[in-house]
Amino acid sequence: MPISPDEIAVLRYTPEGGSLSLIFKHGNWDCPTPDSDGPPFATVGKETFLPLNPAAYITVTDPIVASTENQQIGMQEFLDWLETHPDSGLVFTYHVGADGAIDSLEQVFTP
Repeated sequence: MPISPDEIAVLRYTPEGGSLSLIFKHGNWDCPTPDSDGPPFATVGKETFLPLNPAAYITVTDPIVASTENQQIGMQEFLDWLETHPDSGLVFTYHVGADGAIDSLEQVFTP
């Protein structure tokens, strides 16, 4: 199966090395099974680290905010949620800027 080039399952973050990095896995959309309880996004490969721009544009939906529509939130609110919900695997589209850091994250709503 091909890997989605711009969608990731976000796992955690780390401030190691003097910069904030997002820890995620690439993956692809798959058919859900009757006994699965998560989104039908199957991760593949190893965990990947990329720097996260402190001014990144971040939008989220349920379960981070009580909405099925994307809502913009601040970096600290996003990091606080990741810290209390590690390895959630929520799916985001992302973009990397010219500096090699993630400059936008937009959560993909999966009911």
